[in-house]
Amino acid sequence: MGKKIACLAVIMALALSVFGCAGKKKVNLDPQMETNIKSLINMGVYHEVYSKYGLEPGVTVDKIEAQDASIDSYYKITFVATGSYTVKDSANDLYSGTFKIDGYWEAHGSGIGGCKISEPKCGSKTLPEQSVISEIEEVLQTEATTTAETTESTMYQPLLEYISLNTSSMGRIVEKVFESDVNHDGHPDLCVTVTYGSGIISSCIIVYDVQNGKGYILDERSDYDYRILGAAEDVVAVYRSPFGKEGKTYGILAIEGDKLVFVENEEVGATTPVNN
Repeated sequence: MGKKIACLAVIMALALSVFGCAGKKKVNLDPQMETNIKSLINMGVYHEVYSKYGLEPGVTVDKIEAQDASIDSYYKITFVATGSYTVKDSANDLYSGTFKIDGYWEAHGSGIGGCKISEPKCGSKTLPEQSVISEIEEVLQTEATTTAETTESTMYQPLLEYISLNTSSMGRIVEKVFESDVNHDGHPDLCVTVTYGSGIISSCIIVYDVQNGKGYILDERSDYDYRILGAAEDVVAVYRSPFGKEGKTYGILAIEGDKLVFVENEEVGATTPVNN
């Protein structure tokens, strides 16, 4: 009887080592994988905070615990990350909160399993929730389409279609839409930062020329990320950051040779006000 129990214990231990918790050993992330996972975390926290409070967060990742959850030769990592985020309200008061997020990274993609955030606080004050959806989605869902006049929805629909055709559907965040005359034809263009991807998370900038029905994209996936900082009537301030590395270069957008390009301009890029 004792031998049978001993054998059963060995079998159970082997089963756990293959299918259960015993098989999940800690993974030390290499710098590139850590950068990739942090990008995924930033996207998940951004989406959670923005959808609840309507504000864009600054995200600080304090700890990532990654485990090898592969079976046979199928490459898969699960992770749990914790950290903090900050947001500023309309009065410029700084609120902060914490987050805990879990996710996975595998051979054919990556994703977020869940994200929990604490209420953002400023001293004893708690920021009230302002549940929002994407600015573009809100206009498309709620605006009447019976008028013959040009509406925000008819302006945004071609932009959405261009974004859909030119970025991956495996995870996508469309941020605030700015209006600025990038091509200097006397008509405002729609300008937006889009964060997208599954295995690799990238940020690009899309400009849509409503007057001529044409889109432009500034995207150097795996080399550089681009983000809009703000816009004035005829200038869009942006920054460029090398993928997986620290540092930012400020500049503005321009259309040259029928292409959307980044023009380095530290002074203008870092100081252009947001007016829309």
